Amino acid sequence: MYLKHYEIDEQHKKILMIINNLSDLFAEKKHQDSDEISKIIKKLADYAIYHFQTEEKYFQDFRYEKAAEHIAVHNQYRLKIDEWQRNYNEKKDDKVFLEISNFLKEWWIWHINNNDREYVPLLKANGLK
Repeated sequence: MYLKHYEIDEQHKKILMIINNLSDLFAEKKHQDSDEISKIIKKLADYAIYHFQTEEKYFQDFRYEKAAEHIAVHNQYRLKIDEWQRNYNEKKDDKVFLEISNFLKEWWIWHINNNDREYVPLLKANGLK
């Protein structure tokens, strides 16, 4: 099976780019544009699901021994981002925006540097370079 070169890393970069777009809105004092923020949050939620599906397919294909644990972390994220999305869409205030932005940065950086690093040897052993 041939795997796309750096597929998962490229997806991680895109996720962080979307999160940076949120931060840029705040820095530029454009965070009051609730429609734009809602669009970015939805884009992030949708792309995260796509990314998780990519990872989870590799877990299945390569019989990753920690797949259930890792998928549980993904599911917790899915629930949390849905909660944040609803909360922001209801309140549309700066506090919620900052909470979302901080949560996303911290969660993704931790997840990429911890959970995702655990499966790197498996992917490399199966042809991902």
